[in-house]
Amino acid sequence: MSSRYALNVRFLPRSTKLTAAGAALATAAGLLVSAASPSAALEQITSGDTVGDFETVGLTPQGWNVTAPDPNRGVVSTSRAISGTRSLLVEDTSTTAPVSVSRARFYVTPGTTYHAQGYAYSTKGFQSLSLVFYDASGAVVGRSTTPTTGATMVWSRVETHAAAPATATTASIEVSSASASLSQAWWDGVYAIAPAVGNSSFETAPTSTAPVPGWTTAVSGGASLAVTTAQARLGTKSLQVSDATTAGATNVTSALTPVFPNVTHDVRAWVRPTAGSLALTVRWYDRDKSLISTRSVPVAKPLNTWSLASFQATAPSNGAFAAVQVGTTIAGTGSGAWDVAGITPTSGAPVLSYASTGNGEPLDAFNNSNTSGTTVIGGRAKVFTVISGFPSEFQLADLETGKVEVRLPAEGMEVGWGMTVGRDGSIYLGGGGGHLYRYVPGASALTDLGKVTASATTVWDLETGPDGRIWGVSYPKSELWNYDPAAGKVTSLGTVSASHDYARSLAVDGTYAYVGLGSTNPTLMRVALANPASKTQIPFPTSVTAGNVSELELLGRYLEVRTPSGTTSGGTAVASERRLYDTRTGSWDVAANMAAQTPSPLDSKGNFYYLSYKQLWAVDADTGVKTSVAATTMAAGRDRLVVHATLGGVTDDWLLAYDPAGSVAAKGLTTFKELSFGLSFLPTKMRIKSLDSGPNGALYAGGFGGSSLTVVDPATGTRNQYPSTSATATSNSLGEVEGTTANGRFQYIGTYTDGKVFRYDTTQPWVDGTNPKLISVLGPTYKQDRPLAWASAGTRTFFGTIPKYGVLGGALGIIDNETATPRIVSEPVTDQSVVSLAASGNVVYGGTSRWGGLGINPTQPSAKLFAYDASTNRKLWEVAPQAGVEAFGAVAMGPTGTLWAASGPLLFELDPRNGQVLRKVMVYPAPPTTGAVYRNADIVFAGGLIYLAAMDKVYAVDPSTLRVTAAVPSGVSTPRLAVSGSRIYYAAGTQLRSIAWQ
Repeated sequence: MSSRYALNVRFLPRSTKLTAAGAALATAAGLLVSAASPSAALEQITSGDTVGDFETVGLTPQGWNVTAPDPNRGVVSTSRAISGTRSLLVEDTSTTAPVSVSRARFYVTPGTTYHAQGYAYSTKGFQSLSLVFYDASGAVVGRSTTPTTGATMVWSRVETHAAAPATATTASIEVSSASASLSQAWWDGVYAIAPAVGNSSFETAPTSTAPVPGWTTAVSGGASLAVTTAQARLGTKSLQVSDATTAGATNVTSALTPVFPNVTHDVRAWVRPTAGSLALTVRWYDRDKSLISTRSVPVAKPLNTWSLASFQATAPSNGAFAAVQVGTTIAGTGSGAWDVAGITPTSGAPVLSYASTGNGEPLDAFNNSNTSGTTVIGGRAKVFTVISGFPSEFQLADLETGKVEVRLPAEGMEVGWGMTVGRDGSIYLGGGGGHLYRYVPGASALTDLGKVTASATTVWDLETGPDGRIWGVSYPKSELWNYDPAAGKVTSLGTVSASHDYARSLAVDGTYAYVGLGSTNPTLMRVALANPASKTQIPFPTSVTAGNVSELELLGRYLEVRTPSGTTSGGTAVASERRLYDTRTGSWDVAANMAAQTPSPLDSKGNFYYLSYKQLWAVDADTGVKTSVAATTMAAGRDRLVVHATLGGVTDDWLLAYDPAGSVAAKGLTTFKELSFGLSFLPTKMRIKSLDSGPNGALYAGGFGGSSLTVVDPATGTRNQYPSTSATATSNSLGEVEGTTANGRFQYIGTYTDGKVFRYDTTQPWVDGTNPKLISVLGPTYKQDRPLAWASAGTRTFFGTIPKYGVLGGALGIIDNETATPRIVSEPVTDQSVVSLAASGNVVYGGTSRWGGLGINPTQPSAKLFAYDASTNRKLWEVAPQAGVEAFGAVAMGPTGTLWAASGPLLFELDPRNGQVLRKVMVYPAPPTTGAVYRNADIVFAGGLIYLAAMDKVYAVDPSTLRVTAAVPSGVSTPRLAVSGSRIYYAAGTQLRSIAWQ
């Protein structure tokens, strides 16, 4: 692509410079850029319209007249441009005087319609593009004005058009601001055309050398044509064509008329068929007048009456001219009359305004915590956790009363992972966001101690060292670090392993840190604290190729490790286990081990404990001797904790088993007394992660950070959350909802982890574990985790997935009907996840991310788009429309039958037959990203507009005119859109919001 056409609105790679094309268009239209002789002026701009593109030398826009009372200005700028390197900056900082920048006048023909366009990049306020007509004395006799849309920080096309008044002799293009308001905008590609087809009504008398003056004729196979006065739609003549054979045709092609590249045009002609069918065609040419492509539409209208034949077609990116062609086809026969042919830029959808409405906070978190801890404050035992939410909440409850006494938000952290109690009794917390937080008992707020390292985005584990330092590990770069409470600072020991991003778990003694690494080739690494460069890898009994070491705990001489599940390099499946590693002997062969259960922490006597076979088992952390010490009926719970406290009047070391369903069992480790307590942490609001439409206009919203799904009735505002906040989870309960879609009465739901797929019969009651019915689990066999992308067509439902941590290559799932088990197409695109889908008939179209599961680097240079035929089980095509794209987060079938795809605020229109790119529209120059990118956009169509969710905005893009409006200028938290009725719904943090157009 030419650097002069590296536009923010651009299309096919063969594009030429927009304003250079515009210059040629102005030439053909007979437009003048000065009052000099027409021929001289036309020759000046044929070689390139540097005037309208502002590619001239200096700050003053040459060829333009600037009126800008100080401190306002209208100057050439190099800070941004859609074409080349320069644009016009119009800056109005005064509320008393406007800015006006007018192009030198050009001659016009009264009655002819002229179109002016420009691309505007606004940062504030409104400005306008005008066509101004003047009479011979220089007086204004007409004006057509179009304001900018109000969308900021985007390139939006602005067009205005009008017929030259009867007294007009010249016209000018004007860019202006308003006198009473402030504004700033950059303008580029500003020029005008007059797309008038010569002799469009065939009124010019034929001659012996020009049977249709101004048109080129082609007649073959015995067909014929003639200008006739027998009938006419306008005036007195029309063009009569006759074709009685399938071996020939009659085609009549107009002279070239200018068009706007990339813009949709209306192609039209009146037709009066007398037999068979006819054809209307547009032929596109570049600025060198070389044919680019054609589009022909068969015309079958009522016989012996005038009808309007028309269609819309988008000019190629390098299109500068078009010719209209009327006639017959070689393959068919037909006869009739044509009249009033033409091509003009499409007006597009009407300009809309938008009102945003809040629709409540649909998602309550419930028991969405990953771990818990215990401490003693004021002589009473307390249990604490972090409830996932937006933001997450630190909650602390009194064990005996079950009352939650402390609720403090951890701003910037949605999910908590690591927690530890310092030697001074402070509680330290870490999780998403990469910050370290501290709770001092009695404080009214958490203290944010800051980001632990410059790179950290997640703190995975925290431990308190023997010397009181708080140790932690974080993602990415598998960093090990510590926080010194006395000095109040973090010290980094650097990356534990350059080949691993995940440092997921940690254990520390006075000499070493043990770090669990993943998510590729999971590894246990021992780091010498005195010399962090000294590292020793501890081999697992069986190594797998991907996964994470999610648990590490030092228990005397033993290191408790949860080894990852996965597949060996030889293809053997390995299950996860809790294993004890003897740090003295370097052996994994420890008799005391119980592979199915995580042991408790140490008590004051140096023992750790298991609950099994209705027995309490104690293990001496120094000798490894395991002893059954008491009978017990307590369940193991999710978390086992040890606290020295007084419970029920008895002071002892107590083993606690916490169940998130709302209970804590306690057993004295000396008295063996058993107690039970009710304890339920409180729900908080969750950020909306997924949002999709369902049957009967319902909305399905899933939350980030835990199992949750809420079904909202937009008509009434009522909502039902599944499972309910009081429900007890089962093996078939929902996980974190990644995406859903409706097909008939069924809602299909995909959840994390293990790539679970559910089928929910919306006509029947929700019964946890039964309806929705679990129909597929992709994790064990296909190594998939997140069914993110969904689409349906006919009886088929499709889904696309992101693989597990440390794995490349997603899957395409095909559910053929409501009773079918999903069939899986592994890696429809090599080493890429499937993150967006659209379906039509038997074909599903997919957008990929070049990223796989977290913790493994991509192997492919760019995301791709593909088409797959579910009836023949074959991939039809695969394309990479642009190099370096991280993900195509959205694909959708457009109302005209083309395929649209988005990577953030970059839009592509493609031919669904072969994946050929038809247009490319940079709505906004997206900032560069670091790390994995998956669902970075969403697209829905409504009222002739594309609604694009990208970054924190919703844009309304007119595909015909490329006018861009910010339907939601900020506040969108996840790029997911759902349509219900006449409203478009989106997520703003915990809020469900909607927009209506006016």
